[in-house]
Amino acid sequence: MVAAMCAAVDRGDAQDFASWFAEDARYRFGGNAATIGRDAVVAATKGAADSLPWVRHTVDQVAHHGDQLFCRFTISTADPAGAQVDLPCVTIIWVENDRIVDYRVHMDLAPAFAVAG
Repeated sequence: MVAAMCAAVDRGDAQDFASWFAEDARYRFGGNAATIGRDAVVAATKGAADSLPWVRHTVDQVAHHGDQLFCRFTISTADPAGAQVDLPCVTIIWVENDRIVDYRVHMDLAPAFAVAG
């Protein structure tokens, strides 16, 4: 599931990414307010991906604990000067009936927007 979800985001397919979510799933990225529902997941994912020139996920670790997945990633993209930036990310996923019901992304996108100087 995790690798397929990452591949969907990397190719810019927010709809495919969101297909793993329950209709009433909760999605929270960093300090932003949580969004509710699969359509909101599509919009939030598209918005985040569209704000970057490109994105590539490397799955560093996935740990299962009951109905939760703890995922550690390296997210690669480019800064405004075009230099590659590798960002650490941790995501906590709650699953019920093979669908994601709660998805929380913990990462700082600021380095991707910083101008070196």
